[in-house]
Amino acid sequence: MKNIVLILIVFFVSGNLSAQQIANLEGINYQAVAVDHEGKEIVGTDIEGKPLYEKTIGVRFTITADDNGTIYYQEEHETNTDKYGLFSLVIGHGTLTEEGSYDVLLNIPWINGDQWLMVEISIHNDGDYKMVSNQKLMAVPFSFYTDDIADNSITSAKIVDETIQPEDIDTSAVQTSEILDETILAEDIATGAVETSEILDETILAEDIATGAVETSEILDETILAEDIATGAVETSEILDETILAEDIATGAVETSEILDETILAEDIATGAVETSEILDETILAEDIATGAVTTSEILDGTILNEDIANGTIDLTTKVVNVLPVSNGGTGRSSVNSGDILIGNGTGALDTLAITDSVMVFSNSNGTTEVFKLVAGPRTSINVDPVTKTVEISAVDQSGGPNTGSGSVAVPNIISGNQVERNFPAAGVNPGDIILATIDSDLQGLTMTAYVRQAGQVNVIFFNGTNGTVNLGTVNVGFANFGQP
Repeated sequence: MKNIVLILIVFFVSGNLSAQQIANLEGINYQAVAVDHEGKEIVGTDIEGKPLYEKTIGVRFTITADDNGTIYYQEEHETNTDKYGLFSLVIGHGTLTEEGSYDVLLNIPWINGDQWLMVEISIHNDGDYKMVSNQKLMAVPFSFYTDDIADNSITSAKIVDETIQPEDIDTSAVQTSEILDETILAEDIATGAVETSEILDETILAEDIATGAVETSEILDETILAEDIATGAVETSEILDETILAEDIATGAVETSEILDETILAEDIATGAVETSEILDETILAEDIATGAVTTSEILDGTILNEDIANGTIDLTTKVVNVLPVSNGGTGRSSVNSGDILIGNGTGALDTLAITDSVMVFSNSNGTTEVFKLVAGPRTSINVDPVTKTVEISAVDQSGGPNTGSGSVAVPNIISGNQVERNFPAAGVNPGDIILATIDSDLQGLTMTAYVRQAGQVNVIFFNGTNGTVNLGTVNVGFANFGQP
């Protein structure tokens, strides 16, 4: 026959916590003897209350409000009994469960005095706990409070003015988390009592600072760090003049892309503060420079490059004063008579030769100038008429005159200052031959040069020296081959 459940528990709490600070609390000592509650049935006699000696058991401690109220704290232990069934534990050193409202013994509101301790044992250590004791804790655990006061045990409403003196409070005795809002007033803090170095980060919030309470003149240098300012927290319109000094801005801290248009005014830039070498390319646009703001005498030599000037920007007919030298593309002369032909040796100023002299000019391979003067009258090769001022190219003269020929080429749009090169097959021409060519239409201001690059082919170059674009379309090119010089 089975016996009724019976277990003997011996319980006591250590009293060695008196005269200690709360921070030194290590736990509550607990000691008991575990007894088998299942019993053993023997013929003639039943053995009851046999100690569980040298056995692994589970123990669970639960501190509640009253005998069956809110669970303040709960933890579990695994321990071994000795040969007498005795085991010793420290409440506060076990494994916390998820049932308790507090995870630290100190945080339990001991000042209420309503704590009960329930003890449960799992004799097989399998999680199946049986309650063996549920008793009210008496005065000994509350010895924590001989030197300290629990959180929230005393409210500011209960403290009479001047009851607590500064000398009555130990260093670190009260944490800021234990002080109720508005308990400490500004007038209660002596001047110089609190230094900024003593205030924890994020203790003072933005909403705690009244408008106008702090002026920029009261903030120490380097007190506000860049990382302390949220993006968009300060707008440039909120920064007083001269608040930010040049020495306060680290090199590279502000990029030009971050500066709003019209943020920096001309009057804000000191003379010599910005050198042209510090201005990024394309930072200053043409529309940003007022008319007459920069005179040519203020532009350093070499500042404006040829590639910076767009084609057609400068009109030489109105912008050039005096005479351009030959090296700069000019004639080297102050004037040229109508109908004159310009000739030169390639190194000095150009000379003129009247067209009435009926001449044609060619340069040979030696770099000197050869003048061919032709008489008037029909010829079988080239005829220069001094009266009509025309040149005619006739059929090939088999008796010793120059060879002639023709070809068709397309000359599309040629932009001012550019040139195009075309070629067409021509029998009997060789590199080094002197070629004179003409077309069957108006050149419209273009210059044309003919030469032989390879045997059996005539190359023609059209150069546009005008201020506009010229389109000749498809033209017929006639040429005369004067052979080798």
